[in-house]
Amino acid sequence: MNDTVRRDNRKSLPRFLLVVLVAGLLGGVVGFFSALAADLGTLNAIRDGLDMFMRTITPWAIPVCTAALLIPGLCLYRSAKKGYAAWDQECDEDYQTIEEKLSYTLLLSSLAMLADLFFLAAGFLYDISLMNALLFLISLAFLIVLQQKVVDLTRRMNPEKKGSVYDVNFQKKWLDSCDELERAQIGQAALHAYKILNGLCPALWVILVLLSLVTDVGLLPILMVVLIWGALQVSYTLECIRLSRRKSR
Repeated sequence: MNDTVRRDNRKSLPRFLLVVLVAGLLGGVVGFFSALAADLGTLNAIRDGLDMFMRTITPWAIPVCTAALLIPGLCLYRSAKKGYAAWDQECDEDYQTIEEKLSYTLLLSSLAMLADLFFLAAGFLYDISLMNALLFLISLAFLIVLQQKVVDLTRRMNPEKKGSVYDVNFQKKWLDSCDELERAQIGQAALHAYKILNGLCPALWVILVLLSLVTDVGLLPILMVVLIWGALQVSYTLECIRLSRRKSR
């Protein structure tokens, strides 16, 4: 067993070192050209252009994003509802199609929420916080109602499911009502998200560090990325330890 471990390490080490070397070279190249761009004033011009663009679109961004994302989501929900009404309780493919439409509806509502939160924060920067806060609350109401309709339809399709979107313990009740296969799917999806975020955080850290060398980004954005990355690692590890202890009992 020890020989196998050593052999696997020797086999993987050269590729790992090559990846680190290539990443270091790319980082050096990006840092060099970023510094060159800073000397030429390019970064300042880009920043001023982005600032003007954000100042122009921020007053209208929340209603536009809400309409662009929730209208297709509502159409998907209506299609899923009609499909369920016409479902003969036998065709598994039709049932799978209905579930996928509901899942995409939730995805669009989540994207709308992220866009609204971003432009709500932008409103504070461009002195339109009151109007953006009102638009955010209106959009939030539409989001909650749409998510409630999706959950309600899912519960009608699966009577064993429990929980209301207005319940503070909704996630716990919903998970408790899932069977083993659904919990396994949730675990696989969570692991995939964990891997994606584990790759995204170091990439953001590198980008922000390079930007801090040529602009006044400061340490706060870097600290936020490190805190998110740390919370991810710590919570994942502690939960694995907790589940391992429960399994051993």
